[in-house]
Amino acid sequence: MKSFISLWIICTLALNLKAQTTLSLKIKYADTLVVGKYEAEDNGFKYKAIEVNPGDFRINNTAIPRILNDETITQVDLVYSDYPKGDDFSELNRKRIIELFMDCPNAFNRQTITWRLVKQTGVTSSYELNKYFHGFVVYFRPLIPFETEKEYFNDIINGKQKLQDSTLLKVFTRNSHWKEMLCVADVTGSMSPYTAQLLVWAKFNEKLKTFKQFVFFNDNDAISNDQSIVQDTSGIWNLESFRSDKIFDKMIYSMNKGAHIENDLEAIFYATKKYSDNIKNIVLIADNWEDPCDMHLLPKLKELKIPIRVVICGVNSVLNTKYLEIAYATNGSVHTMEEDLLEMGKMNEGNVFKISGLKFKLQGGKFIPLSQ
Repeated sequence: MKSFISLWIICTLALNLKAQTTLSLKIKYADTLVVGKYEAEDNGFKYKAIEVNPGDFRINNTAIPRILNDETITQVDLVYSDYPKGDDFSELNRKRIIELFMDCPNAFNRQTITWRLVKQTGVTSSYELNKYFHGFVVYFRPLIPFETEKEYFNDIINGKQKLQDSTLLKVFTRNSHWKEMLCVADVTGSMSPYTAQLLVWAKFNEKLKTFKQFVFFNDNDAISNDQSIVQDTSGIWNLESFRSDKIFDKMIYSMNKGAHIENDLEAIFYATKKYSDNIKNIVLIADNWEDPCDMHLLPKLKELKIPIRVVICGVNSVLNTKYLEIAYATNGSVHTMEEDLLEMGKMNEGNVFKISGLKFKLQGGKFIPLSQ
């Protein structure tokens, strides 16, 4: 069974010559992974190596972590060597984590980021130390440039490229009873593989009529507004059509105009006001690797009493519990590539369940990931 280590980091930072501040970080990472010599994983994501010298905590090239602030980070490996063998490296690694925070706070701001402490045991002499990597390996899902996205979508639709993931297609096929639903979809750049699937389904949609209305979100403002009072149309676009060509055009327009901020709840509020007549269910197409920027609106979303069917894209070893919270609060459901979790609102405090091979417990209205 895996255990977890929580590390509290408290340090004093000199912001300028006259002022100082205290920084407190809580880093939670899995058991130390022990290997002879570290090699980057082939886990479907790209990665960047951020090197430090053996025995030092300073990052050699600070430009690399700063660039990563613009990427969707999925995993961070802190790699060190157990040499001299048996020494305590916790203080050194603590300083290294603080250094990374200073240049790449993006590596700390999502619950879906997996942290691992990797201990290398192959070093037998000081001479060998420089033959081993020391530092951070940061895995990320890069944004695709808009023009490349548009070309990619056309290739998918015309059959020139195959889909690498089939989450949406499998969910929609399993739930063929969905008819004339209101679709609220994340069309930020990192969602391109799933946006392509939605476009493919749109061609079938002309006959199946799964979705009647579409609302696309891709906000350019991280400060969300209270949509229950004043409707904010920034970063949200809509259309009502069964025609795939119109859906394609509106989707491309929405992707081009936004700025990669997930305003999921704002978009749902917008959708309920725009299409207030005859809303049966809302299907939310969400990015597992990004947190909604507007979760503080959830209590007011619950008051609408409209079930939200949350399709979570990109689930593998981690599932973003914020989307479980949305489905639970609205008496909705959760859907991954492998399975559906229905009637979330009927769960009781203390319930333990599995979805996509991951175990969770409902505790205090939140979903706590459990080790297997």
